[in-house]
Amino acid sequence: MFRQASVVSRGLACVRAIALFVMLLSATAVDSKPTSGANFGGLVAIADGEPFTIIRGANLETATKGVTLAAGDIIETGPGAFLAIEMPGGSLLGIGPSTRLYLMQRTDTPTIVVLSGWVKVDIRSKAAPLRVLGPRMGIQSRQAVVVFYTDQRADQVFDETGPGTLLIRDDAATRTGKETQTNQFFVREERSDPVTQPRPAADFVAKMPIPFRDPLPEHASAKLSKKASPQVVREVNYSDVESWINMPRDWRWGFITRFRRRLNDPAFFAAMDTHMSQHPEWHDILHPPPPPYEDVPPGPHAPPQTSQTGPPR
Repeated sequence: MFRQASVVSRGLACVRAIALFVMLLSATAVDSKPTSGANFGGLVAIADGEPFTIIRGANLETATKGVTLAAGDIIETGPGAFLAIEMPGGSLLGIGPSTRLYLMQRTDTPTIVVLSGWVKVDIRSKAAPLRVLGPRMGIQSRQAVVVFYTDQRADQVFDETGPGTLLIRDDAATRTGKETQTNQFFVREERSDPVTQPRPAADFVAKMPIPFRDPLPEHASAKLSKKASPQVVREVNYSDVESWINMPRDWRWGFITRFRRRLNDPAFFAAMDTHMSQHPEWHDILHPPPPPYEDVPPGPHAPPQTSQTGPPR
């Protein structure tokens, strides 16, 4: 009888191990779709103002001109900053002051997500189009110059030159809008329809960063004396990544894998737990479900049943 119980116990232990493996595999699969952003990024040829920050992996880093950006980088600039980035294929990216953006990792279209601030792109792509997306609206094109601005009130898109396609954000989905034309200007406030104007609004032009009023500089990297590497400041804390972890879920692929090790920090764990309603996919990571119940009488050597919660080890 004891031998039979031992066999059953070993079988249930095997089932439990398989169930735990499947649970972890599922959590990872939902979070981290395969990406092909190896060529999405660019060289920072100009970096005016104070050094900007990069969240790369789970580290907060500081950087200046000569640094190469890559898919997955989260970039934040300070007041008075201007970055000029030369991207693969010849496209140019300008980043204005007090701007937060993410070079999204995705499988299809290279996408720049802008949570706040100013971006200008000179898109010269012969292959896939480039997207610039804000919380409410965006644009994509293969051949256009676009200025984009977003704040807490609205998203604004100026199609300076070239054809494009307006993109509309609804909840956690992006849908295709109208085709754009040179010199058109679009404004979209929360949950409203985009408003089209034949030219950019006066306040938009007045607030536009001065470097954005001219074409983005070409071949500025030729003046760089050498390449540079970002300097690690520390591992991120919750306030560093709060806006990014809680942005629309279809934008945050890979974040469980990326930031999971930070749960070993009790303060990070507690903050994630407190705001669980904003990122529910983390629930089973912070609080793994108990193993399947073993309906077998405990033997003399059975380990005691315990329940633990807290940061994963």
